[in-house]
Amino acid sequence: MSWCSKRRLLAAAAAAVVVAAAAEPAAAQGVREVDVHVLGVVSRPLFGGAGVGYAWRDARRTRLLGALALGPVGGGGVAGRADLAWNFLLDPAERAGSAVYGGGGLTVQAGAGRITPYLLLVIGVENHPGGRGGSYVELGVGGGVRAAIGYRWRKRGAPGR
Repeated sequence: MSWCSKRRLLAAAAAAVVVAAAAEPAAAQGVREVDVHVLGVVSRPLFGGAGVGYAWRDARRTRLLGALALGPVGGGGVAGRADLAWNFLLDPAERAGSAVYGGGGLTVQAGAGRITPYLLLVIGVENHPGGRGGSYVELGVGGGVRAAIGYRWRKRGAPGR
C-alpha cells in the first residue's frame, strides 16, 4: 500500500461520514446534485473512464460529494475509481455564467488486484451553479494528474419535495 494504511483510510472515511451526518440540518435550503462525467488520469498506469456522482450542497458554499468511475487502465484490464470530496464554491448562487470551486478529499483506484488510496485536490469551473443544472470542467491531482468533464443536475430542498 502507499503512504497510508487501510486503517487510516477507513478512519478518514468514517470521519467524513460523521462530519456529513453532523452538518447543520438545512435540508429545506440544501441542494442535491446528480452528475455524469468522463474522467482521465495521467499516471502509471493511465486511467480513463466514465462515471456518476451524487452530492449534497448546504445553504452556504460547501458541497460533499461521492463519485464512481469505471474504465480501461493502461496495460489492459478495467479499473474503478471512487472519490469522496469536499468542495468550496466561490459563487454558488450564480444563475447565469460560470463560477469557480476548489476542494479536496480521498480517491481510491481499484484494478489489477490492487486497491490504492490517494489524496485528492481539485479546482473546477461549473456553469450555472445556482440553476437546475450545468456543465463543469475539473483539473486536479489524485493518483496522477486528473481531468474531468461532466454535467450536474440539481434539485433544491429535501428529497421527495
